[in-house]
Amino acid sequence: MIRSFLVILVTLSLATAAFGALGDILGSYQAPNNNIRGLAHSGTYLHVLAHPATVYNCNPANGSVRGSWTVPSSSSNRGLAYSATGHVWVGSYNNDRIYDCNWLTGSVYNSWAAGHDPYGLAAHQTGDGGVGTTAIFSSDSAPSYTWRHALSNGSILSSFPMPNSDYRDIAYDHRNRLIWGAYGPNIYGYSVSGAGSIVASFLAPPSTSYGMAYYNSVLFVGCTNGYIYRMGCPGTVGVAPASIGKVKALYR
Repeated sequence: MIRSFLVILVTLSLATAAFGALGDILGSYQAPNNNIRGLAHSGTYLHVLAHPATVYNCNPANGSVRGSWTVPSSSSNRGLAYSATGHVWVGSYNNDRIYDCNWLTGSVYNSWAAGHDPYGLAAHQTGDGGVGTTAIFSSDSAPSYTWRHALSNGSILSSFPMPNSDYRDIAYDHRNRLIWGAYGPNIYGYSVSGAGSIVASFLAPPSTSYGMAYYNSVLFVGCTNGYIYRMGCPGTVGVAPASIGKVKALYR
């Protein structure tokens, strides 16, 4: 019994070391452009939206640029999301539209009116890299809401208020079913099932956090200092283990 418990502790400790505790900075690298406005992770690439109208397809491990393309709207672009297979979604608050683009060329598959300023975007996915995407989340600061849009025409499927009003990108964490977004010096996790209630928070990296993407228990955060940070985001946020009393502390 003692041996089994020790095996569990070692396994959990190794998992924590690999992915980091919530909010741990696991690494960082320089972005291709200091004016980051959105991030999305497809597995193959970390897609980086930069002001005024360029998406860079980067190596997620080190930020090296593999390619780039110009977004449909020439200005006022903010928020990025990826849905399988090969769709990058770009928000434009100049005309309140969301564009569905080819991930390699930027050619437009479709676009629709968001009905608000789409500052932050995230795919409502069931797996990493846009797998199982059924809708697109978009967020605005006035009113401070997040909406869930149908992929085909942007019709609103659901919405909920956000406690913090913000104008930056968001990320959807399918393991914890949270939307992550920066506000002030912190990054907050908002419950999708709990009508936007705050479940967790941690200190953001240095400078303003504009871009955000989630992949494999890591939160990628792009900041105005020109760096992209990899931060620990384990799939145990706000969840106490059912049978092992204090093991939760290993993740905090």
